[in-house]
Amino acid sequence: MAVVEKTIDILGDEAFCERIIARRLLSGDPVDIYDEAVPSLRNYALYKMTGIQSLKLTKVKTVSTYACASLTGLLSLELPECTSVSDNSFRGCSALKELNLPLVTSTGSYSFIDCTSLEKVRMDKLTSVGTGTFQQCSKLYEVILPRASTIMNAAFYACSALKKLDLPSVTQIRSNVIPGSLEELNIGPNISSIATDAFKYAGTGLVINLPVAEGVISGAPWGAANAVINYEVPYAGTVPMPT
Repeated sequence: MAVVEKTIDILGDEAFCERIIARRLLSGDPVDIYDEAVPSLRNYALYKMTGIQSLKLTKVKTVSTYACASLTGLLSLELPECTSVSDNSFRGCSALKELNLPLVTSTGSYSFIDCTSLEKVRMDKLTSVGTGTFQQCSKLYEVILPRASTIMNAAFYACSALKKLDLPSVTQIRSNVIPGSLEELNIGPNISSIATDAFKYAGTGLVINLPVAEGVISGAPWGAANAVINYEVPYAGTVPMPT
């Protein structure tokens, strides 16, 4: 039976304890947290509650630092109204496979680092990808971020299953962004700044399709000495330009 807490307004610091979760598991009850009223998950609210299998919080707007970190049993996540996730908020949720946060506009540093089972990510409103957001998500192979304009340092570092990345709205790419596994990078027409070491870990044969002319953005090849850079190529990624 799902746990229902309809009278709670905020889940505060360390709101649940591991003994409670353990008792539910021993009694055979699934540890599913569902609530139609909670507007916020504060710092460490569910930290290390390893028995939680699903979270469905329909009114949560913000997820604070380490609020859902190390939920190693988490399989399902629904936060349809969430607009912001903070530093390390879902760090180490190692069983989570898919992520769909339709209203999130920004992620903090290392928000989903070490989510080692994560395969697919979709955030249609995300504009700023924080430092190390998806770092070491070693099974991540599909990323849909149609509005992401700023990609911060090491955002996809060590995402060793990621072969293709489409960034239709990107304007700034910071340091050490991509993994060595990447084979194709499609950049949209609004790009204005690329850090000199943005593609430092690029593997041999990476193809970068860039819509601007050679020399317009300083620092080429931005650390990707062995990359093939196609200049003045219209954006042709499979993640469409937002309307």
